[in-house]
Amino acid sequence: MECLEREFYRSARGPLPADEDVWRLVFDRTAGRLVVRHEWEGERYTGMDDYAIDEFLAHQGAAQSALLRLFFTDTVDA
Repeated sequence: MECLEREFYRSARGPLPADEDVWRLVFDRTAGRLVVRHEWEGERYTGMDDYAIDEFLAHQGAAQSALLRLFFTDTVDA
């Protein structure tokens, strides 16, 4: 499976520096599928879930705002 990934949001999850949530936009070239991937790590647990774009954006939060900024903010490579 060949995937392109772009991290768009990261946040602290717990008391340890490594306890965090990471959100990525992932395009699976083989399947032709674009999803939001949420990975989390805590002191006693880790996990990963994939969400369809519309499912992810149906909720409100900082990660959703970050994805909308990624989609709709002009960027210029220096």
